[in-house]
Amino acid sequence: MWTTTVRQVLGVAVLGLALAHSGHETAHSKHGAHGHHHDEEKLFTRIAVADARSPLVLVLEEEGKELARFTVPSPAALYPLPGGQYVLMVHRAGNAVGFLWGGLRLEDHGDHQDVKPENPYVAATLRTGPRPTHVFVDDRWAAVFHDGDGTVALFDLRRLGLDFTPRLVATGGADHGSVAVVGESVLAGGVEGGRLEVYTPGGQRVLTLPQACPRLHGQAVLGDWAAFGCADGVLLVQRQGRGFLGRKLPNPPGTPDGTRVGTLTAHPAHPFLVGNFGQGLALVHPKEGRLEVLPLPARPWRFAFDPEGEGLYVLTEDGRLHRLDPGTRRVVWSLEAVSPRAQGAPASGLAVGHGVAYLTDPQKGEVVRVDLKEGKVGARLQVGGAPSGIALFQVVGVEH
Repeated sequence: MWTTTVRQVLGVAVLGLALAHSGHETAHSKHGAHGHHHDEEKLFTRIAVADARSPLVLVLEEEGKELARFTVPSPAALYPLPGGQYVLMVHRAGNAVGFLWGGLRLEDHGDHQDVKPENPYVAATLRTGPRPTHVFVDDRWAAVFHDGDGTVALFDLRRLGLDFTPRLVATGGADHGSVAVVGESVLAGGVEGGRLEVYTPGGQRVLTLPQACPRLHGQAVLGDWAAFGCADGVLLVQRQGRGFLGRKLPNPPGTPDGTRVGTLTAHPAHPFLVGNFGQGLALVHPKEGRLEVLPLPARPWRFAFDPEGEGLYVLTEDGRLHRLDPGTRRVVWSLEAVSPRAQGAPASGLAVGHGVAYLTDPQKGEVVRVDLKEGKVGARLQVGGAPSGIALFQVVGVEH
């Protein structure tokens, strides 16, 4: 059943990737020695939506009912966090980051967890540094790079709800930086600096990689490998024991000027990372040391795997959403989802979940729900304004 799959991929608490409700339920289960049935386990989802022009964040139910709206320091970028209960808000113009509680409280009952729906609230707003921008999230850490001074705010996600105070890692100065965490090491570099450095969580610099990475931008981690986009290729970094080894993959021969990898993602079900590459995607194979180019009908704008890694979903600049089979590299279906991207207009966002995706259409003031199995738009939810950033809260549990 699908709930077993979700638990295998996300853990009992459900990792806070951008997931959504599939509408299916498990069979009844029992309270062990109590010998009586409890209610059915379900996947519970709420949606966080950030306006591109106003300092406003909404929390919605799956069908679009507004549960709460919050005035925040400035327009926010949104990132779901492990556990499915918090979303990280990054307010670049407001020099702040915040933690949004979605209101899906879990209570452990041994063989299952009860879900206690509550009102959402902003759990913390922190002035961690100037112009927070790039974010990295894994099971243990959330890292935020501050372009204004080069510091990295490092949050221990095991303490979410108890302590929101970050460690601060100084990287030497202002830059438009990217950051990743591999094990207990913080990897950081910037567009202007063009070099990648390795730091301890305590802030000590232990290594500068010898490989140049001009216009370093974008990062992802796959096991012991990290990849960073460069103007002339991709920088691969492998953890080896207590150290790191770097390797540069150049862009393929004949790559047009200005075509590069600048955004990356990965899923543990696949041996490659995925990046944008002009009017297509680059599949970065770290163990083989090669870069594979996959053409698309239009330039990719957002892309993400589903929780199981069975599908790769790509929103292209013409407003179409595509499902790609990561194994065959083929487009399974495409549909018109949101308005085409217009120059100077706010950008659409994408959150992919179990069986469903939510997209924002800032030109129409809509949040669009897509049934991923059918490849069809399920609903267009009117929220007004210019909705852009989007992230999902999601947990598995029982509601009595």
